[in-house]
Amino acid sequence: MSELSPQDNGAVPLELSGIEKARELANTITLNRITSKVNENPAVDLSDLLKQLPQLRETLVQKACRRVTACSPKEEPISKDSSRSSAAQLHGSLIQGDVEITHPIDQRILEHAGIQSVGTESPSTDIHIITGLNHELRTSQVLWNLHSSFILSLGRCEVVKTGMSLDPDGITNLQYINTRVPEIPTPSFLGSLIPNLRPKDILLHVTSKRLDSRERMAIPHHRQQTDREITQRIGSFISRTCKDARRSQRTSTVPIHTEAEFNDFLCHEPNRTVTPWKRMIRSAMGEPHQLVRTHGDLHPRNIMVAWERDDVRGDGEKGIRVTSVLDWEMGGWYPEYWGFVKALSTVSSRGAMADWGEYLPSEAIGVWPVD
Repeated sequence: MSELSPQDNGAVPLELSGIEKARELANTITLNRITSKVNENPAVDLSDLLKQLPQLRETLVQKACRRVTACSPKEEPISKDSSRSSAAQLHGSLIQGDVEITHPIDQRILEHAGIQSVGTESPSTDIHIITGLNHELRTSQVLWNLHSSFILSLGRCEVVKTGMSLDPDGITNLQYINTRVPEIPTPSFLGSLIPNLRPKDILLHVTSKRLDSRERMAIPHHRQQTDREITQRIGSFISRTCKDARRSQRTSTVPIHTEAEFNDFLCHEPNRTVTPWKRMIRSAMGEPHQLVRTHGDLHPRNIMVAWERDDVRGDGEKGIRVTSVLDWEMGGWYPEYWGFVKALSTVSSRGAMADWGEYLPSEAIGVWPVD
């Protein structure tokens, strides 16, 4: 009786499987681009696009073969419970059709896509950038998912955030903190794009390791102070849009210049009758607070930390260092009590994070139980 090889028992060799998936991806990308162009102009000439298909297939096949070669023979197969993304799970996160580069893509992301340099040609017209990013997205690890939004790992430090109608203040606020307050640990913004076929935002960041949810966390003592610049409006750092998302997302429709106007925004809603209860609350609200930089959405899921030895104490015990504060969509210039109020409203009083109040960074956001 002859000995059966792995191929004899019906198993598909890893290399062949990777090649088939690469060819499938090339066809899918090309089909999506064709669909996008035909929708824009039913009489469009598709010759150039079809001529790119053989080169695209060859590029992806070569990348697939390199991946197989780089894999260790002892590597265990990915289990069904793994957070490694499946094609079906991430179908909505793939880049379909042409794209609009809304913020320049950093070279670190281009290298993940297999592009060494962009050159003089616009990245939005380069099919190989889209192809490379799609290949990385399809094989990426899902770090977080809620509805249509995903956080995907592109490597040890880079991540991609995809979603429908992501708040643009998340970009401008993060860029503001990156440049104006670099001592606050935040992700570095590496670019963004919007696919034309299925409009959704794709944001690119450099980030770091997140602490396991079972472990305690600490917050750096970054006291938030007013800037030397003159702040003439309350709200996001750049757009100056004022937001309140404690019960539902509410956004100011007119500029808010004073704390009195901010209090009116909190208590009054357009086209809604002001009740006696709200009038009583509004009459008790003071206006003596300074404006400070505020994160506006501080809770455990938005804080990344790492274990490291505490050399200061010299006892060899591990301490916790905050590596990044995430999600700045709700950030901006607000009255100094606002960070405390918002931090208390982000976590339920029951459940795994019910003790969040014991770990609030009071030296950074203060304690304002009355306000």
